[in-house]
Amino acid sequence: MYIPNKAMPAQHRMSAKQRAKRTKVGIILALTVISVCAAWALWQADRAPRETTVAEQQLQHDLEALWTWSDDELKNGSEGADWAIRWNVTGKAGTMKEVVQQLFTEAEGTAISKVVQNEGKTVSGTMPQYGGSISIHLVQTEEQTEQVMVLLDTALSPLIQKKILMDAASDISAKLALISPAFTSSMKVQGYTKQKQALQRLTRVAEAKSVDRYEDAGTISETFYTRLLRMSVAVENGKSANLQVALHKETNSENTALTIGIPVITGEYSVFKAGNS
Repeated sequence: MYIPNKAMPAQHRMSAKQRAKRTKVGIILALTVISVCAAWALWQADRAPRETTVAEQQLQHDLEALWTWSDDELKNGSEGADWAIRWNVTGKAGTMKEVVQQLFTEAEGTAISKVVQNEGKTVSGTMPQYGGSISIHLVQTEEQTEQVMVLLDTALSPLIQKKILMDAASDISAKLALISPAFTSSMKVQGYTKQKQALQRLTRVAEAKSVDRYEDAGTISETFYTRLLRMSVAVENGKSANLQVALHKETNSENTALTIGIPVITGEYSVFKAGNS
């Protein structure tokens, strides 16, 4: 009879309790792997560039054009001018609260100092990172919708760099697009003219065609359409307009104030229209 040199080790069968414990450990490990993979996927999704909306693209394109055109015509250039960018947001009930939370909260979740007025219908605050101040206005309320206006104003800043203004417009637009992708926007720049014939030069560089003109003692306002801009609004006689230029000769000085608006020069921003609350 053959007898092996070493005896084969005895095989021990696991008890039911041991098998249950091993199964439990395996399930925990599997769930851990799934959780890590899910967290990684979410992190990667957050890092992935978001596709910009048409409204965002239009604003960036036209703001770039306006900066270039006004830089040659204003006495202190585009950096020394007063800029205002306006967004109109229409959304569901609670949109005002969402907009305030988006714009007045730091990336890490810290609240930004703000002033609340008009029973919560107006919220404003200084935003150095945007080169000016932000104000949010509840323009109109209905049963299921709210219309909100957001205004970035650099009037209190002596100078505004192009990159800061462009980045501010991009960041605010991106936050608003999360609430209402089809928001509308407008912009205007104001300053004193560097030299005469500013209107004629602007018309030429913008390749603009006149749509309407108003003139009285010391003031000229002309509305144009140009294919070089992407925003536009409908005006009378079925025409479209997207550029408005106003010149006003000051009577107590030799200065001529120049205002350029896209698609038109907007008026009072902070009017609240009472609706159904």
